[in-house]
Amino acid sequence: MAQRTLPRHPVKRTWVLLRGKLAEYPEAVAFISFLLIFTFFASVNEHFLTPIAISNILTFGSIVGIVVIGVAMLMISGEFDLSVGSIFAVASYVFALSLNRGIHPLLALTLALAVSAFLGLVNGLIVVGTRIPSFIATLGTMLAYRGIARAVGHGRFATYKGPRPFLFDVLNAPLESLNRLFSPPATFRLSILWFLAIAILMSFVLLRTRYGNWTYATGGDADAARAQGVPVLRVKLTNFVLSGFFAGLASVIQFAHRTSVDPLRGAGMELIAVAAAVIGGVQLTGGYGTILGATVGILIIQMMEQGLVLMQVPIQVFQAFAGLLIIVAVLSNKYLSSYG
Repeated sequence: MAQRTLPRHPVKRTWVLLRGKLAEYPEAVAFISFLLIFTFFASVNEHFLTPIAISNILTFGSIVGIVVIGVAMLMISGEFDLSVGSIFAVASYVFALSLNRGIHPLLALTLALAVSAFLGLVNGLIVVGTRIPSFIATLGTMLAYRGIARAVGHGRFATYKGPRPFLFDVLNAPLESLNRLFSPPATFRLSILWFLAIAILMSFVLLRTRYGNWTYATGGDADAARAQGVPVLRVKLTNFVLSGFFAGLASVIQFAHRTSVDPLRGAGMELIAVAAAVIGGVQLTGGYGTILGATVGILIIQMMEQGLVLMQVPIQVFQAFAGLLIIVAVLSNKYLSSYG
C-alpha cells in the first residue's frame, strides 16, 4: 500500500493523523460519545452522579447488555438477529413453567438455555440453508417466536411463587454489602458482574482466538474468507446460536430478580441491541467492531434514558436522541473506517 501523503497545513495534518489513530479503534466514537453525554448529564442534573442513578444505569443496562454481546458477535460476522427479544420471552416462560412444575432449578435453567440456543440455531439454519437475508429471516422468526411465547404462556403472566431457590441468588442477587454503603441504598445486582464477565470472555474470544479472526473474516468478505479455508457457514451458525443463548441467559437472569414474565417481555429489545452495537462501532455490513464498543454502546443508551428521566423529559425525546445518536455513530464510523 502506498504511504498516505500528509497535508502541509498543521491543523489538517494533525486531523489526518488523529483520524488514522481513531480508525484503528472501532470503539473510539463510542468512548467519545460516552464522555460527552456523561459530562452533559452530570453538569445539568445534580442527581445524575448519585449512587442510585449510577447503579440503575449499570443494573438495567447489564440485562440488555448480555443480549447486545451476542448480537454484536453476529453482526461482526455479517448477519442480524431481530428475534432476540422474542427468544428472551420464550426463555423466561420455559424457565418459569419448568420451575412451577417442580423441575429442579438447574435443570430448568439448562432447559431454558437449550431452547434459546436451539431457536438461534433455527435462525442460522434458515439463513445459511435458504440464503434469505438474515434481516428478513429473523423478522419472520421474531413473530413466530413471539407466537410461541404467547402459546406456551397461554397469553397470560407466568409467576414463580415457590420458595426462592439458591440459583436465583447466583444469577441475580442484590449486592447488599455494596448497596448499604450508600444512603439511600444503591441498586447494584449480580447481573452487573455476569455482564462484565461475559464481555471480557467474548472480547478475548473475538480478539485473541482463531475463531475471532474467522468471525471478522466472515463478516468482512465471506468469499475471500472461504477461499482461505475459513468455515464461513459454521461461523455464522455458531454466532446465531450464541445470539440465542445470550438472549436466553439474560432472560433467566432477569427472571431471577422479577420472578414473573408476560407475553410482551423483551419486545423492542432487538432494536435496542442493534442500536447499541452500532453506536459502539459495529458496522451494519460486518467485519468491523468490538465487544467493548458494543458494551459501551448499551451503557450510552441506558445513561441517556436515566439522564432524561431525571430531567423529567418525555420518553419520545429519548427516542429522538437515540435515533440521532445512531445516525451520528454510523456516519462517524463509516468516515473513520474508510481511512486508508
